[in-house]
Amino acid sequence: MAKAKWDPQTVINRILALDKLGEDLTCTHVKEIDSALVGAANSYFGNWRAALEAAGLDYAEIRRISQQRRKEKVRKWSENKVLEEIREVAKNEPDISFAYMKEKYSSLVAAASNYVGSWKNALEMLGFDYAEVQRKGREARIERESLWYKDMLILKLDKLGVRDSATLKAQYPDFHKVLMTHFKSWAQVMKHKNQNK
Repeated sequence: MAKAKWDPQTVINRILALDKLGEDLTCTHVKEIDSALVGAANSYFGNWRAALEAAGLDYAEIRRISQQRRKEKVRKWSENKVLEEIREVAKNEPDISFAYMKEKYSSLVAAASNYVGSWKNALEMLGFDYAEVQRKGREARIERESLWYKDMLILKLDKLGVRDSATLKAQYPDFHKVLMTHFKSWAQVMKHKNQNK
């Protein structure tokens, strides 16, 4: 993907995209997955907290969730607790692949490794088909990447200031073609644009 061209709205949109994906929005975590975003947030807003608040997010709530996660990291695990926690997480997470869970629930994945041998072992003990979990994980990752890319296309469309398909096709035929490849129709472009307002 091309290097992001930053401005305040791009920073806000990227924060909201991460929030939509359910990412941990603490500064420490975002630095690990998108250090350029934190750098841009500091440049445009002065600090990470101000950027979150500019995006309409509750900094105190994000800190509370962060503290809760830290407490979970130090809680005492056992094989039964690990399996019970995975069962609960799996009810709400469509992607329980190793890569995604390591990013979002690192303490649980580490506990599974320590108490059950591996994430794969833990899932199989709970009756999950590991190959199927990995397949669904790949599909979910592609969907998340597609959503991110679509958000970037909408940002570019906003910058061009074109409001209808015919004008865009006449003035920027290559970009129009890219939009149609990813959204299939102008109605879908508008639907995605309006969802992100």
